[in-house]
Amino acid sequence: MKIRSILSFSAGTLLSRILGFVRELVFAYALGASPYADAVVVAVRIPTMLRGMLAEGVSQNAFVPVLARWKDRSLLWALIFIILGTTLILVPIGVIFAPLITKVIVPGFVQDADKFAFTVLGVRITFPSLIFISGAAIAMGVLNTRGRFFITGVSPVFFNIGSIVLLLFAHRWPVLGAAAFTVGTALQFLFLLPFAWEKYERPNFKHPAIKDFLKNWFSMSLNTGFLQTSTLINAIVASFLPTGSLAYLSYAFRLVHLPQGLFGVATGTVLTKSVSEDEAHAREHTWKGIIFVSAITLTIALLYALFGEIFIKLAFVRGRFTPEDAHNTFRVLLGYVPTIPAYALSSVYLSYLFAVFRRKHANIGLAISTVTNLLIVFPLSRMLGATGIAYAVSLATTSSVLFWAFRSFGVGRESLLTTATLLVAFLISLLRLFA
Repeated sequence: MKIRSILSFSAGTLLSRILGFVRELVFAYALGASPYADAVVVAVRIPTMLRGMLAEGVSQNAFVPVLARWKDRSLLWALIFIILGTTLILVPIGVIFAPLITKVIVPGFVQDADKFAFTVLGVRITFPSLIFISGAAIAMGVLNTRGRFFITGVSPVFFNIGSIVLLLFAHRWPVLGAAAFTVGTALQFLFLLPFAWEKYERPNFKHPAIKDFLKNWFSMSLNTGFLQTSTLINAIVASFLPTGSLAYLSYAFRLVHLPQGLFGVATGTVLTKSVSEDEAHAREHTWKGIIFVSAITLTIALLYALFGEIFIKLAFVRGRFTPEDAHNTFRVLLGYVPTIPAYALSSVYLSYLFAVFRRKHANIGLAISTVTNLLIVFPLSRMLGATGIAYAVSLATTSSVLFWAFRSFGVGRESLLTTATLLVAFLISLLRLFA
């Protein structure tokens, strides 16, 4: 695995993450921690829950391992038809059943008729974005297979530009908060299309690699299903907390998402290709990835714990976002701090497991994460509110990462470094919370 390739992906991602942060600033200015903000967060989250099944999981863990081994255009077009066909079936179902979906995801919103109705409208606006998300996932899979990591890393810039333009007017028309998401996904797809385009060739649905792709896709969808079960449970719990809780969770998660995208996703993306093409040295490639993300993410976790509140106040407090909102967001951020190394390491381990087709271990780890989250989110949310939900996510993610580490490499250097990294991250977080 080449660190240069990781840095290439990260360089492209850096610009998009900066603009993503600007998008969050504009969102906070326009909607703050208002009922509209909670509603838009949910409207975006629902298609995002499916995004892992149709996009990130397909692009990195199902698409690339197959195409890296079989460079066949007829196979590529068969996979395109399968993915887009599945998406086109799901979109109208989501639009039609938006009220039922919303009621299941955030039952606490039913108590406020206006908030519930606005959320349903938002879901109907965001659900068609799955078409563009799937198209972008296919394009990124093709480009990653070619080793063009910078293009895939920089592509979210166009999502952010489209989102920011509409969010600038969301303070007057809050529904544009939801529309911004769909417009952004469309622009990202249109940017990627010319770079990834392949000449049409009749799809070969009988290609032997289709079976491997479907197994990886099903396994990744199952994994994502475990993760989204946790997301669903957490959203249900948060919907009964005071207004603004979902917004605080969203703002804080976006802040920790920056280093995850820059280093965790980048390392996992490069690792998938490296292991798929050089399985004989899979362990060495993975060890390099673990060292890299551990060093980077622990440093970032410490910086967030020390200076996070000051940063949030300087960056966010304006418009509808108050100093109290900044303090509440920082407390939630501390709960998420351990996920900075945990998510990055999970990206490394999942990329390794799918590249070597050890799907069963990936599934078991995510099942452990889901059960852990289910067992602890209710008591932690009662004790710490939204911050408790963030700690539940951190502990659940940590449980799966430790399983993958010890199951994959036993009591080796990989699992020991992983354990030490996660313990230090929790220590940093708890010392700052209770200081």
